[in-house]
Amino acid sequence: MTVLPMVQHVRPARCPCCDAASRPVNGPLGMRGHGLRARQVYGPHDAGDAPQQVTVQARRYRCTACGAVVVVVPRGLLPRRRYSAAAIGWVLARVGLEGATTPVVRAEVCSAVVLGVAAAERWLAPSRWIDASRRGQLFPRLGRHGADSTRAQVAERTAMQLVALSARGSAGTPAPHLAFHGAALAA
Repeated sequence: MTVLPMVQHVRPARCPCCDAASRPVNGPLGMRGHGLRARQVYGPHDAGDAPQQVTVQARRYRCTACGAVVVVVPRGLLPRRRYSAAAIGWVLARVGLEGATTPVVRAEVCSAVVLGVAAAERWLAPSRWIDASRRGQLFPRLGRHGADSTRAQVAERTAMQLVALSARGSAGTPAPHLAFHGAALAA
């Protein structure tokens, strides 16, 4: 069982909307605790494991200056993404480097038992992730990819960047495993 960190331990240093300090010297708190929010996260716990669905508790903070609500999630999660960063890295490596089809990869990272009819042929999430990566929004520290690149090229380049970020494995460690761990660090 994981322990939820205390409010003061994960409070953001500044409001991302108005840049107000969260703990000004000799002043009142600028970012106050605003409760918890449950969030569903999909994907395997470790590279190659069975997929699972877990619920994590995210701390919320409200800025006293502008009223914005900020959600602080555990490391390894991306904003507005249902799948963990590591699971997304795995998918991009399998699709971009190994040429796996999306239904095959979906079975590796998705724990859902009931899928729609279209899911047997196509899974749209990887296309959205690749488009976000092209714009530099999926893993912002990796930068943007050329607008003229194909989706396969963007998936391959992003996967290679994630492999480069991972801690070096043994000589025979497959690229998707390295991309899995690199994506968790890039989030």
